[in-house]
Amino acid sequence: MRAQLHRRGLILCALAAITCLSVWACGKKTETADAEDSPIGVTTQVARSETLRDVAAAAGTIVPSSAADLTIYAPEAARIDELPKHENDLVAVGDVLVRFDIPSISQELAARELAVAEARVRSETARANFTRLTDLYNRGLAARTVFESARADQLTSDSVLAQATSQLEMMKLEASRATVRAHFPGRVVRVWHVEGDTVAGGQTDPVLRVVDPSRVQVSVQLPVAQLARILPGQTASVRAFDVVDPFAATVAFKPASTDPNLPTGDVRLTFDQPATVAIDAPVSVEILLEQRPGAIVVPTDAVVRDNGANYVVVAGDDGRAHRRDVRLGLSTRTMTQIAAGLSAGERVIVGGLADIGEGTRISFSH
Repeated sequence: MRAQLHRRGLILCALAAITCLSVWACGKKTETADAEDSPIGVTTQVARSETLRDVAAAAGTIVPSSAADLTIYAPEAARIDELPKHENDLVAVGDVLVRFDIPSISQELAARELAVAEARVRSETARANFTRLTDLYNRGLAARTVFESARADQLTSDSVLAQATSQLEMMKLEASRATVRAHFPGRVVRVWHVEGDTVAGGQTDPVLRVVDPSRVQVSVQLPVAQLARILPGQTASVRAFDVVDPFAATVAFKPASTDPNLPTGDVRLTFDQPATVAIDAPVSVEILLEQRPGAIVVPTDAVVRDNGANYVVVAGDDGRAHRRDVRLGLSTRTMTQIAAGLSAGERVIVGGLADIGEGTRISFSH
């Protein structure tokens, strides 16, 4: 009897333990289900229709226009005979800026002038001799062979004179390189030498620089990878740091080819209207690369790119997240155009997308 009672007690204890475990398990299951179905807080933004602009933004510098910037170098080793202008002097068209004494040109010019003088004397002598012999020949006092020889000598001497004169004119044109005159009005901004100095010539030894401060451009250094999207004629805005309103500008030119090993390339902009901005002044520049009016746009951070597929996650009116496959259009650093798959006014989730799946309960602030 005692053994049966003991066995019955053990069975009752076991049943009680199983009951407790079942109650605990049910409680945990309910708690887990409640936790899994609790909403996840997300940040959303409303897809809207607007004009999407993609721009290249960079810092720039005001520089003289390439047609209004002249730096003078000697064509070869020379002595500066005349340097009448000084820094900040005004310059008019035709003013002498530098006059060089180039030994090789001076020597060659003197030799050509001597050759012309000698050829002219020979020509005049041959002409006088031919005139005299013509008279004698017509009177029968000179032999025909002598007459023909005199005529040939005159023709030859005239040809030599013409050739020597032509060579002298060419040499004078070459010598004009020794005198540099201003071909636009401007101001001298830098002088590196004084009269009497000897200069080496070439691009390593400048003498004087003249610019027209009323004709300026903007120099912008852009990444080489971005230059492919830059085209002459693109519109731009230039903002000087001491001017409230930006200046309208246009891309004038970019490098025809750029060393891929260089980080940037120089792009030049011209102002649409004359701009009174000082040379060397820093400016900020925005070049319009592309524009899409009436585009449906969302933050670029809201777009998920997954193995060639593009989608956004929409915050539905049912309080749950829903994947929406979309086709993309123009994309900038901050905003992306949705060409298909989304309508203006729908809310897309911007952050925490890795923790959200189809149908996930969400709560959002806006």
